[in-house]
Amino acid sequence: MIDVSQASDARIYDYLLGGSDNYPSDRVAARRLLEIAPNTGELARINRQFLARAVRHLAGGCGIGQFLDNGSGLPSRDNVHQVARRSNGAARVVYVDNDPLVHAHARMMLDEENTLILDADMLETTAVLEQSEQAGFLNREVPVAALFVDSLHCVADERDPWGRVRDLMDRLPSGSYLVLSHLASDDVEFRTEASRLMWQLTGRQWARIRSFAQVRRFFEGLQPVGGAIGDVARWRAGGEPQLQLELADTTLVAYGGVARKP
Repeated sequence: MIDVSQASDARIYDYLLGGSDNYPSDRVAARRLLEIAPNTGELARINRQFLARAVRHLAGGCGIGQFLDNGSGLPSRDNVHQVARRSNGAARVVYVDNDPLVHAHARMMLDEENTLILDADMLETTAVLEQSEQAGFLNREVPVAALFVDSLHCVADERDPWGRVRDLMDRLPSGSYLVLSHLASDDVEFRTEASRLMWQLTGRQWARIRSFAQVRRFFEGLQPVGGAIGDVARWRAGGEPQLQLELADTTLVAYGGVARKP
């Protein structure tokens, strides 16, 4: 049974992207967040654009044919498998999420060849890799793109998200990539207030907004590609019209990048 009276991170994100798979509790939570961080809607769209650019670059420019989308959220327009297959028709995508509503929608919308949906905790690396390999969707002798886009703010420090991401990358072969973005702020007061508010509204599903330095820690030992770790609106933006926010003009930023395992 899905409790729609409790706001969900995935449904809040869906609402901010203009989707319809959300409920009054999600809309209330999103509006409360918008009150203290008015650019939150823009950040949701920036994250989505960044995800599409990163997948397109890796599938087309780097020859990556395996994608592991951790904390994938609700299906939306231009999902990872759709973007990847425009450049590589044989690309395989594993979506990982343990939200029951995500799975209810994903089973209806993502029932396609070379697409696997796992009901699993994205930080349980062994289970995710074993299930993906057993289903024939992951070959760890070939480079993999591991995606953590706008999902790790739901992981508390006590679970050591840095160590979990590092563990996953350690298990992937040389030439694999990490694609990661995280809501971040260097304003300690704002970071604390916003994290506490969303922690309460989502029934402790949110963990925290992190500092820029804390997000950069996820990339330790990896080689950034396409630009430095920073505002993801700038990552390989090229000539496309992009939503972009100056770091000096806003408190909350979608921070991260793409990096290669040597």
